[in-house]
Amino acid sequence: MAERVFFLNTLREGADPNEYEDWIRRVDYPVARRQPAIESYVVTRLEGLIQGDGSPPYQYLETIEVTSVDEYRVGLTGNEEMESLLREWSTYVESSVAVHGVVIE
Repeated sequence: MAERVFFLNTLREGADPNEYEDWIRRVDYPVARRQPAIESYVVTRLEGLIQGDGSPPYQYLETIEVTSVDEYRVGLTGNEEMESLLREWSTYVESSVAVHGVVIE
């Protein structure tokens, strides 16, 4: 069964979306994609609602396919490269909701 982790993110006030997206390409993708528990990782800029007017409640969606959620969690602790990445990430991201689940096949 494929397992996925999702982050719904809102940027800090004053954070430049272009700088954040450049950081994703230069730093986030290479570091995250090197982690053994991560099979695939993409970030999507959320631009609108399917129905109705207005903006979505979050600005970005991170989708991470993992070997297992437990292995992913283990890889986050004691891993200086990931801890550094998360510190940089938090300079851009004000709030985040993280959830995980299993793909229904």
